[in-house]
Amino acid sequence: MDTEQLIRAIPAINNVSTAASIVCVLPTYFLRLQPRTYRLVLSLGIIFGLSTLAVAVATIFWPTPRQFDRWIILVQVVAFSPLVVVLIAILASVAHVTRVGLWSTVVLACVILDWIGIFALFFALS
Repeated sequence: MDTEQLIRAIPAINNVSTAASIVCVLPTYFLRLQPRTYRLVLSLGIIFGLSTLAVAVATIFWPTPRQFDRWIILVQVVAFSPLVVVLIAILASVAHVTRVGLWSTVVLACVILDWIGIFALFFALS
């Protein structure tokens, strides 16, 4: 697999990671979970939401053709998904999360808006 194939796979990875994140976080609205279990489920949802960023970062270290600028991909993904910073901040402070509905809604909103931004980016580029 070369870099161009990996870049073409980012929209599909974005779709799968968004669906996985929603599947992880959505049950927190309906189930009464212990705080530790809730934090674990929320962390999984955030990690799935950040997987698109991980793939974009991987393209920096992947072997690329000489005419291809590695930083363009990372800059585009980060520029069109500023809510990734919010997800990372929530993940860093997940031990202090107390309001289940609020944080679940923030994570879902960030993941969905991030998905829309990356989808729009790759739709505009194709």
